[in-house]
Amino acid sequence: MTEGYKELLVSYLLNHRDFVTGPALSSVLNVSTKTISRTVKAINRGTEEQPIIESKRGRGYRLNYQRYVSQSGEIDKFLNVNHLTSVERRNDVIKELLITSPGKHRIADLFHKYYVSDSVIFSDVRVIKEMLQKYNLKLCKQSDYLWVEGEEVKVRYAINDLLVTDNVTNISHFLQSNKYIREQDASFVTRQLNVIEEKLHSSIPYPYNVNLFSHLYILIERYRSVSNFMQTELSMTAEEKEKLRNDPRVTEVCKLVMGNLSRYLNAELPSIEYYYLFQYLTSSRVNREDAPVGDVSGLVRSVTDFLIDKVTENDPYQHIGSQKLFQNLSKHIYPLINRLENNIKVKNNLLKQIKLEYPQLFRIVKDSTRQLSERYDLAQIDDAEVGFITLYFAEAAESTRPPINAVVVCTTGFGTAQLLKAKLAKRFSELNVVELIAKRDLAEEIENSAKPIDLIISTVNLPESIEVPTLVVSALLTMEDQERLERMIGQVRRRMVS
Repeated sequence: MTEGYKELLVSYLLNHRDFVTGPALSSVLNVSTKTISRTVKAINRGTEEQPIIESKRGRGYRLNYQRYVSQSGEIDKFLNVNHLTSVERRNDVIKELLITSPGKHRIADLFHKYYVSDSVIFSDVRVIKEMLQKYNLKLCKQSDYLWVEGEEVKVRYAINDLLVTDNVTNISHFLQSNKYIREQDASFVTRQLNVIEEKLHSSIPYPYNVNLFSHLYILIERYRSVSNFMQTELSMTAEEKEKLRNDPRVTEVCKLVMGNLSRYLNAELPSIEYYYLFQYLTSSRVNREDAPVGDVSGLVRSVTDFLIDKVTENDPYQHIGSQKLFQNLSKHIYPLINRLENNIKVKNNLLKQIKLEYPQLFRIVKDSTRQLSERYDLAQIDDAEVGFITLYFAEAAESTRPPINAVVVCTTGFGTAQLLKAKLAKRFSELNVVELIAKRDLAEEIENSAKPIDLIISTVNLPESIEVPTLVVSALLTMEDQERLERMIGQVRRRMVS
């Protein structure tokens, strides 16, 4: 029961330096406090010598970041304690079937190393058949043999989807998490990525580097396994040839890499492979970093403006529209449009964390992208893409953030409040103290304030019924008070841009 919450819990605590109460975690993850407690115990059991999550009665839970970082190589072990689940077994079998498609395999040969019963094999075959259907591929069975039939593009898409998991953050992680990867082939593909970066004078960032790596690696494995079938497949259409002619710089890089691949495989690759690589390169954020704003195409400009307009219609984000946001977002939109046209998917290992940190902003961006797809007749934009777009708006919100409106409360509203205000002004420039008031006047101030109150800083205890974030401090604003206030400001900021 706790397995599905481990990664979410760790991701949330990673972004909160102080203790987080059980009820607060329960609300965020939408589970009971008992489930939170069991999940913490399950995670810590994997690191018994140095538990990574600390707990204190009355304060809640906190991630020990130093221990977390020092044990990062063991993260997968305590987040995924079952080493070969039924899901992993089926994924192993389906990868083998896909890489060699349409090659036939004896069922006994596919499953013998797992030591499972005939009834389990029967169940696995049924599930694998259903899994392949979502890729529009067919699992065929005849006598004691299984094989996969379908279009080459769909076979490769399925392989990529299974090889590149959500937790892969770079090529090294991709290599470590896939036992199917051959070291010699991986080294060759890595060199080709270096060639691409050198020729295009641009680095290939995550997740595009992983996508390109998996595309080239899968190409090698497919030609190794079923070269005769592959060489009789598709050729380029007139429209595809025209696209290559319109971007000679990228086309030359594609020809260079494909020439290297042909020599490596000792096989002549069909021209369609040039175009497949071209699709991946133009769907990645390469060759665009130094493009001036004036070079942005009409469609990219319109789509970028549309998204910014839609998101900034919402009150919390009306202040973030800027030239810098347009520049950064338009560089992302150009390859995004190509990915949508070419049906190329990217993984987003930050997605769960983005949803936790910016739930409101994510929902707004998702709704805006839905309207965008309808307005410009684009394919539906999935959550992974929405997550990446959300980060651009979150960055803009953070960099152009308005001041935090604060009210200072003391017993009478004078004297100590004046002293505290002076200390706050000296130490925290992002605070805008809108009022100094007595405790008895607080409720009226909250209700009638001309500006929204984001934070209450008080020298006296206040009723728990007050919904505005509140921090009780000394009038002298000690160093401990300052550290607590700094953390509270961070929490308020996250709420403002979430």
